[in-house]
Amino acid sequence: AARRMPGMSNRDTRSRIAIVGANFAGLAAAGQLGREHAVTVIDPSPWFEWLPNIHELVSGEKRPADLRLPRARLVQRAGHRFVRAQVTSIDAPAGKLTTSSGRRILFDLCIVAVGGVNETFGVRGVDRNGWPFKSVDECARIGRNLAALARRRGRKSVVIVGGGLEGIEALGEILRRYRDVEDFEISLVEAGPRLLPEAPRKLDAAVRSHCDGRSVRLLTGIPVTAVTPKRVRLASGELLRSDLTIWTGGVTAPSLLHVSGLTDRPGQWAPVTNALCSRRLDNVLVIGDAAALPRPLAKQAYYALQMGACAAENATRALKGRKLRDFRPSPKPMLIAFGDLDTFLVSGRTVIASPKLAALKEAVFQLTMAELD
Repeated sequence: AARRMPGMSNRDTRSRIAIVGANFAGLAAAGQLGREHAVTVIDPSPWFEWLPNIHELVSGEKRPADLRLPRARLVQRAGHRFVRAQVTSIDAPAGKLTTSSGRRILFDLCIVAVGGVNETFGVRGVDRNGWPFKSVDECARIGRNLAALARRRGRKSVVIVGGGLEGIEALGEILRRYRDVEDFEISLVEAGPRLLPEAPRKLDAAVRSHCDGRSVRLLTGIPVTAVTPKRVRLASGELLRSDLTIWTGGVTAPSLLHVSGLTDRPGQWAPVTNALCSRRLDNVLVIGDAAALPRPLAKQAYYALQMGACAAENATRALKGRKLRDFRPSPKPMLIAFGDLDTFLVSGRTVIASPKLAALKEAVFQLTMAELD
């Protein structure tokens, strides 16, 4: 339930708010906070990246510049300060955070919006031989290497590990660009019993139907146990040839959450109240993917934007000693692209499929980028 954050009251000077992370949630919070606060936004990368469309870098439909905005410009236009740095610890009781360079930034209230990091599940060889799918640079690099691979003569094999949203959208983009390339083989491996396990079952069947008759092998219910430079080993003992292994195995919580006392153990998302307040530290709010709400919520960009707006309001309320507002997410349909073959609009258990829906996904991208900028 909504509650007051202890120790908060009006100050004679501007209150200091630190926002750790400048992705969807962090930027939304910064954009909603007024100049009556001294707001500092900290992130190690100079770029905000539109991650819902990074799969299009694999096929060359998008360029890196299409999906990026300079964070300093966005933050400064909101009237705040941007610091490019990696936060290594948050000392909430002392009201300070520390960066990798040793710099200390003081705060009265901290909003943590650090997102997640690549999850390897301890599979041997992933860090060295798997290509992660979490950023513009990573997906652009995959796109360049796929293009080089396609120009080679003879048999070419690509393995995608993970049949969730990222894996399916990656597969769709590879088919968009390379489905007519001779001797180009694709395998997708999902440890769970079906593709897109968090979506309605009919999407599994739809993806399989698009892959019928193509050089695509879909393997479900089989975990990967090791990745080498040229092979992917399955729990069944089978070895898949792989000239390029794309790892879309999921995300886990960054170590900063545990180091800073926001969680009980490493790899855990930070538990929060309905008002997005940390259950461990009184002067910290946690939003976006990093937050573990009382009722679990899908880690989607539109929820992160909503959380950012709510956190900004609650930060202002807390610093004035007022009652906080509970976060009430507004569900929205999800768009899942499958290259130029199909796009799925998912609303609850209802699915609409049409290649023409790709225009809607593009419109959402263009509109939201324009709003952020």
